[in-house]
Amino acid sequence: MLELIDLDIESLGYTRFISAWLYNGPDASFLVDPGPACTADKLLEALEEKGVDHLDWILLTHIHLDHAGGIGHLSRHFPEAGVVCHEKAVSHLIDPSRLWEGSRRVLGSLAETFGRIKSVPEERIVTGNDKELEGGIRVIPTPGHAPHHQSFVFGQWLFCGELFGVFLDLDDDIYLRPATPPRFVFEEFAASIERLAPETDRKVCFGHYGMYNDGRRIAGLAETQLKLWLEVVRSHAGNPNMKAILADLKANDPVFARVDELPAQIFEREMYYIGNTIRGMLDYVEKRG
Repeated sequence: MLELIDLDIESLGYTRFISAWLYNGPDASFLVDPGPACTADKLLEALEEKGVDHLDWILLTHIHLDHAGGIGHLSRHFPEAGVVCHEKAVSHLIDPSRLWEGSRRVLGSLAETFGRIKSVPEERIVTGNDKELEGGIRVIPTPGHAPHHQSFVFGQWLFCGELFGVFLDLDDDIYLRPATPPRFVFEEFAASIERLAPETDRKVCFGHYGMYNDGRRIAGLAETQLKLWLEVVRSHAGNPNMKAILADLKANDPVFARVDELPAQIFEREMYYIGNTIRGMLDYVEKRG
């Protein structure tokens, strides 16, 4: 059975922000993305309440603090679990000091709230790019949101991390937008979306936030949005103004325009992260034209 474990961050007022995905069945037992260090105790309590006393795998879509900050805590609690990450993430899990300092430079006080990531012993780490793990989990490298980003396919589910963006299920439809912080490379991102196309007959499980049954629709929207947003940002590159860019994006992207329908707390949070996405695209345009 697949379950979503909410990892709300009360100190920030963050709800419907991030979760861990837990599968506990006869064929495999795994958890996708343990979330930030500040919610590690909450995650461990939830697993205890569910009677989870064994994990075969802890799967990391990428090692940003909000997705993987709790990996050291969780891996210590489940010493039998292999920690699966992209090969480019291995050194940062063994010694997280550079990752931590880089996160503090980018996120400032937000990194302190997410909490410091603990190291993982090298012998626990498994790199699974383009292979199948024991239990039937396929690992697919999908750089774009981060150079060390990967996705997982298992049964009827596709765990896409942030490749397809940030998602919320609204009452009458969905909200979706790209997640492209620096360092953003359009070609890598687009190629990864295309690479996952054969797997989109599945339900899509997002890092942020929830599940959507129509994977093909999501993949199509993600591809369209990525190209559209880059085109809009490029048109403002000479004299970038965040308000003007946002107005243009809302006018041209009706799925993103539903940002105005989000609850106030989530809207405010989205404005911060949308700014990061736009800045990532501006940085790409300035460097590559």
